[in-house]
Amino acid sequence: MSKNNTEVQKNNSSEKTLYSFPEQGQGKWRVQDDVVMGGRSDSNLKLTDNKVAHFSGHVSLKNNGGFCSIHMTTENEPYVLSETLSAFKLVVMGDGKDYTFRVRTPNGRHSYGFTFKTNTTGNWESITIPFDKMKAKFRGEPVEVPNYKGENILEMQLLIGNKKEENFEIFIKSIAVQ
Repeated sequence: MSKNNTEVQKNNSSEKTLYSFPEQGQGKWRVQDDVVMGGRSDSNLKLTDNKVAHFSGHVSLKNNGGFCSIHMTTENEPYVLSETLSAFKLVVMGDGKDYTFRVRTPNGRHSYGFTFKTNTTGNWESITIPFDKMKAKFRGEPVEVPNYKGENILEMQLLIGNKKEENFEIFIKSIAVQ
């Protein structure tokens, strides 16, 4: 069994960590901005001295752009989720802007996403995202399938794309399921 699978199933508590930046580092997480489609947005991902992810940059609407994201693909070692789980929990320190958390499963090319607002207190906050609130989209367009049901995960993504030019900055400590 892979490390990812073991991590998700090993702990008998109600919360299971999928990814912890302080414990696992940057790993396979990488930037994917709208430049893949000709846009002009620019972002970067780095670990802070405290070993949390720092995702920051500028979203540009030039050349039909409009998003920045970080993602990690685990095609060969998907996260296997227990049927008893019902939500994601992200621990972040944001900038008051809206971000979208997405996951992709083995069941189609679409991903499931949920948009949440961060606060500006400068404190860590826990964002709970119920599985059944995550809607399917493919290339930004809705897909007529039921909302996410907790299927195995091939890819996780954090995206900002609020249809406006803006600078952004968010810190990510961990992603868990509960």
